Amino acid sequence: MEFYDAEGVRHSIAIDGPVTKEKVSKILDLVELMSGTPQASATALGLSSRKFDRLASTIMSQLRGRGFTSSEARKAFETTFKEKIPLSTVSTYLTRLADRGVLEREQEKLSLVYHVKLEEQKPSLAPGPSLRAS
Repeated sequence: MEFYDAEGVRHSIAIDGPVTKEKVSKILDLVELMSGTPQASATALGLSSRKFDRLASTIMSQLRGRGFTSSEARKAFETTFKEKIPLSTVSTYLTRLADRGVLEREQEKLSLVYHVKLEEQKPSLAPGPSLRAS
């Protein structure tokens, strides 16, 4: 796997031995940290065994571009992964995503409504952060 950090430095990571979802998740966390990206891609997050990552994946792929509540996020998660998740857990994860700057939240009537933050496009001479198998 190769990726570029925020300064345009190329990094290569190789796994020698059995590859598990947990190992891939840890590598993606490292790539995210080193490349300065606010979140890994929705596809990569969806492969993770962590509910937090899979909820983030669901939000990025299915709920982007519109407002949604924690109940709607839970329903999308449960439909996608055929797995139950408590509403309190979803609310906690949405708060974490908002604290990290991935989501914006606003109070509407009696509930919080979340929106995926759109990233500003900044021109760069260096190659952007990317993942590609090598």
